[in-house]
Amino acid sequence: MSSTKKQSGWVKRVASSGRLLIMPILGNGSGPLIAVTFLVMMLCGWYFGWHKWGRAITAGPKYRLTAKSLEITGQPSWIAADIRAEVMRDGSLGELSVLDPDLTKRIARAFELHTWVARVRRVAKRPGKTAPRILVDLVYREPIVMVKTLDGFWPIDTEGVLLPPNDFSPSQTRAYLRVWGGRRQPLGPVGTPFGDASIAGAARVASALRDVWRKLGLEWILVQRAAPQISDRPAPPTFVLLPAGTSSAVVQRRASQRAAQSLIESGRLVEVRWGHAPGREVAGEASAAEKIGRLVQLVQQRGPLDAQTKSLVIDLRPRPGLTVTARRSTEAPGPLR
Repeated sequence: MSSTKKQSGWVKRVASSGRLLIMPILGNGSGPLIAVTFLVMMLCGWYFGWHKWGRAITAGPKYRLTAKSLEITGQPSWIAADIRAEVMRDGSLGELSVLDPDLTKRIARAFELHTWVARVRRVAKRPGKTAPRILVDLVYREPIVMVKTLDGFWPIDTEGVLLPPNDFSPSQTRAYLRVWGGRRQPLGPVGTPFGDASIAGAARVASALRDVWRKLGLEWILVQRAAPQISDRPAPPTFVLLPAGTSSAVVQRRASQRAAQSLIESGRLVEVRWGHAPGREVAGEASAAEKIGRLVQLVQQRGPLDAQTKSLVIDLRPRPGLTVTARRSTEAPGPLR
């Protein structure tokens, strides 16, 4: 009975203390002012407390960005590298907090620097079960052509950008059209343009042929430069296509003026005169779509270009239609450099 009375007295004292705190707010005209003051004090305490200890809290393992938090666009088959892991490492993304207000911008910048990423469409944060999910929408670079130089192969994407050569084995270089580059060398590191307008043009030609070059029996693109002119602007290059099975040694000799006659005499040289790069055609020149359509039709009639037994010159440039000439051994083609 005595214990019950003590407990009842304790409850009354707590209730009385609560009324003493609430009554000033509710019982007179100064109540609202006191309530606002109390709220401001609470907010200030939260602000200064977060300013002092918030960074340490958000930097903890619980809030640290991990590779599992990143959901990137599925990688195409031609990319063997683990892009997400490489960006996490090279961009030091593991040091970021998922609560960082600039998180999406910093992630976007890190992915934009990767050599296999053409551009970042969007980075968005979404709620997850245990931690936020970061969705990264990427556009990847696509290799379209291999530039064969005296030093090896240089992979180039559809925009003329140099890709990592070490990501391709010698056998994988066969999966792409080849451009004879001679002594040309890239002017910058991977992820930057090769630095030669003729190589960029060859990439556009390869892009136009991407779906048909194997069926046509093609393998090589040669750059044909116009003779020097008295002008501030050099004439844009044109391109010649050679069939599959043409060795690098033959291509190299074909690219020199003095060797052209010996190749013609072999009776096995098929030369397709493409002309200017797609979108760079001159007046009277057929479009890329017209050139491809006519060449496909010719191959349907005569068979793949790498199976021809006679020396042929196929000119795709005239707008009225292609011309096919059986070249005699006494004729020599124009110089290619």
